[in-house]
Amino acid sequence: MKKWLIAVISVLLLLAVIVSLAMWNANGNLIDLIAGQSQPEPKTLQTDISFKGAEAGQTYTAQVSVDTGVPVNIVSKEYISFAIDSSQVVGGKWWNPAASGAESGSGTVHAPVFNFNQPRLDTMAQALAPAYLRIGGSEADKIYYAMQDTSDFQPNAPPRYKSVMTAKQWDNVNGFATRNGLQLVFTLNAGPASRKADGSWDGTNATELLKYTAEHGYRVALWELGNELNIFWFVHGLKAQISPQQYDKDLSAARALVKQYMPSSRFAGQGSAFWPLLGEPLSLFYGYMPQYLARSNDKIDLVSWHYYPQQSRRGPIATRRAFPSRLLDPKNLDEAKHWADQIKQWRDRYAPGKPIWLGETGNAQFGGEPGLSDVYLGGLWWMDQLGLLARAGHDTVVRQSLTGMNYGMIDDSDLAPRPDYWNSLLWKHLMGTRVYEVKVSGDPSGKLRAYAHSGAGDDPGSLTILLINLDHQRSAAVSLPAIKSSSSQIYEFTTPDIFGKEVLLNGSELKFAPDGGLPVIHGRQQPEAGVPNITLNPLSYCFVTSKQ
Repeated sequence: MKKWLIAVISVLLLLAVIVSLAMWNANGNLIDLIAGQSQPEPKTLQTDISFKGAEAGQTYTAQVSVDTGVPVNIVSKEYISFAIDSSQVVGGKWWNPAASGAESGSGTVHAPVFNFNQPRLDTMAQALAPAYLRIGGSEADKIYYAMQDTSDFQPNAPPRYKSVMTAKQWDNVNGFATRNGLQLVFTLNAGPASRKADGSWDGTNATELLKYTAEHGYRVALWELGNELNIFWFVHGLKAQISPQQYDKDLSAARALVKQYMPSSRFAGQGSAFWPLLGEPLSLFYGYMPQYLARSNDKIDLVSWHYYPQQSRRGPIATRRAFPSRLLDPKNLDEAKHWADQIKQWRDRYAPGKPIWLGETGNAQFGGEPGLSDVYLGGLWWMDQLGLLARAGHDTVVRQSLTGMNYGMIDDSDLAPRPDYWNSLLWKHLMGTRVYEVKVSGDPSGKLRAYAHSGAGDDPGSLTILLINLDHQRSAAVSLPAIKSSSSQIYEFTTPDIFGKEVLLNGSELKFAPDGGLPVIHGRQQPEAGVPNITLNPLSYCFVTSKQ
């Protein structure tokens, strides 16, 4: 055999070995990874979905059955919660709004220091309560707590730190949470600057924060130690990676401090980052969750993980690039359940009975995808993932973020509500905590998604069904035998432009009332008695409520 051929074969074998190691424990293969870099079919989507699609061949039929016996899960009243990134609080590194190129770490520009004192923001946050407000993200592991500094912004960080949280900034966070009925979650710095020469966690600066918090009577529902330790090698460099053995010792020290100063607070460890296809990136070398839970299950009060189903153009690397039709594929949506089931298995094995949180999620990693994560079309993913994870046994889902970049539910420039704000508001308004099993029949494409909860308030006999039609061409005619009451109400979401930010509820635009308040939410009365038949337009979704 010629030497050049041997060399080519050797290189190919080496590449195959490297890819196999990189995709250890992946939910897919190399072909899926390659496909995730290109535009999936269909390359164009219908941008006017106001039509009824009633022509021959334009409607498919399905039936949705609900088992209202024993619930498959009971979620918290704070099931939909949200974050404000640490970068926003302190003016740290953040994603470039222009999204003009790849960015590493936690972004390439500085975020403006977040203004928590805005009446309209209060109005919008209060409407989502009860909820947890998480202050976390990559910047959390770079912050120095300057509890003697009362300035609005402190640009001069001590050596090894990247940013500073002043006492006034912390006061503003707590004031916002308190007056809006939010429970605060805060991620303590576990990064390189918070470590001693021997690599162990140094709690000196965290003690200053905890002491200040206790002295001022602030209430923090949950303290976390560190953000996504499984990718410290990616965010902070290879030398910054912390072993599960060391982290277990760090958790003991941090938990003791929290209980000393704030005994009523709960305590949690890090939430590992799970990427599309890969799960924990380079899990063979840097996999963290099972080792961490096996060692530290007695030190944490809940199990948390982080997941984004795709990656925006800002990401320097990606396993699934964000494109409009990518999350209209049921297989891609179902991947969240694949990783959720794995987390649940580890929880059941190492920390049985402890709640599971998806502690950080958004439409697309690296700040969200402009023109996709912040428009109507992204809402189909959000509604589906909420329904899917509730049924998969999760207690709470934390949206990244309340405002900021393209994955924020509110535009931070003018506080205009984006579609996912309205989606979250309606979920809060209509979905209760008891989760029921649902069966969809008659739809071999899997384009009709259905979820069922008790009604808001969990009144006996109440039921809310969420229906999502992922098909971009066909309407869905859906029979609902579980809903037999003539008092049922329909809340149908459509839009004149799936790439726009206008959301129509039963044909009327959702927007602020003339007095500056949020609109009063009304359903559409189901006129017929008996079994309702709902027709969903292409790329639309609806809630159907009833009281049996």
